[in-house]
Amino acid sequence: MKIEIKSQFDGSALFAHYKEENSIKITLEAAVMAGADLAGANLAGADLAGAYLAGANLARANLARANLARAYLAGANLARAYLAGANLDGANLDGANLAGIKVNWTSHDLIAEILRRWAKDSIPRRMIAGLILVSRDWCWPQFLKINHPEKEAALTELSRWLQKDEKAPWLPQKK
Repeated sequence: MKIEIKSQFDGSALFAHYKEENSIKITLEAAVMAGADLAGANLAGADLAGAYLAGANLARANLARANLARAYLAGANLARAYLAGANLDGANLDGANLAGIKVNWTSHDLIAEILRRWAKDSIPRRMIAGLILVSRDWCWPQFLKINHPEKEAALTELSRWLQKDEKAPWLPQKK
């Protein structure tokens, strides 16, 4: 079966893979192993759970609603990728380029990774990142109630990731 990874911008094929037992996950892993440039790929809604995508160039890729649970994205270029609604539970984002991404504000993994990078070696700051990562049953109202000396600094850091005209989920919304 032939599966193509197409550009979200012009529909052209960025990579094609032929295999009897094939899937978008197998095709994407083959593309990464071949060193294919997948910038701008349309992978919206793709089931990529557990995919090995180390070093992949997924800059400006549409990964909206993609299942990236437990995906290995270490060193991947996700600059300006669209991740709204993507499942990043347990994904490895070590060393991934997250510059200019559209943040999924419900993704504990992505928010924790942003804060882990911000924290560097600061234990109090890492505590906030860790709390977000392990508190999957919490949402913004619960996090906003915590009393931690780095909470406001963490929210300031997250504010840097807001896109133009995007509302911060941690601020009260005007009606």
